[in-house]
Amino acid sequence: MGMQEVHHDFMTVLVPIAIEIAFVTIGRAVSTYLCCAAFIGSSLKVETNYQHVLFWGGLRGALALALGLPLELPHRNDIVAVSFAVVAFSIFVQGLTITPLLQRLGEITPIEHQ
Repeated sequence: MGMQEVHHDFMTVLVPIAIEIAFVTIGRAVSTYLCCAAFIGSSLKVETNYQHVLFWGGLRGALALALGLPLELPHRNDIVAVSFAVVAFSIFVQGLTITPLLQRLGEITPIEHQ
């Protein structure tokens, strides 16, 4: 997939990429925190730190759906490019920052270098 997308001019879809990253991040936050809020008074309560990890650690698989769109669909390549960028954001930005988040929340201790 990456080899195919390397030829796409991402500058033409930079604004849609930023908007989509914001939307999926906000949507993930709303869905995570609202769902967890429904269980506050029960034995299924999710601790606040875990809610933060569920929100930030949510990797997306929308790229597979975008790739399944018909080839003749108008703007299909742009849709695939935006989806690729959102997934890349979730892997590189969210994925690489999940350990510092866990450390900051006190869920794991930093590994001391020898």
